[in-house]
Amino acid sequence: MNQDQIKQSLERYGEALSTGDLASIWTCWEVPGLVLADDGAITMSDKGQIEGFFARAIGWYQSRGFMATRPELERAVALTERLTLVTVRWPSFDHAGIERSSERSHYILRLGNDGRHRIQVALTEPLSHPD
Repeated sequence: MNQDQIKQSLERYGEALSTGDLASIWTCWEVPGLVLADDGAITMSDKGQIEGFFARAIGWYQSRGFMATRPELERAVALTERLTLVTVRWPSFDHAGIERSSERSHYILRLGNDGRHRIQVALTEPLSHPD
């Protein structure tokens, strides 16, 4: 497990989320991918599904005034040679750069043959919400 490479992958993902760059978001995911939530699981089987899911998610965040985020890696645990469990805090910032909300995400990252870590499983918990 190379923590610097993991941080770089998460920073790329955070930048893509902040700018709405759906093509770059897609490259941060391994397929099939899985998003877990209280109301079920969403399988991410292809580029179109991933881009559609994140287009809706980004629209939701932006409609609430959240314009940017950046990853804060809290924990990384090697599960196997190619799988790493990571915990990441994602603060959400408004136009002025003020933190307005945050989430914590738990990911299982898979190390690809190209040396890049990609998200294969995601679970997000809210930490704080705006008033």
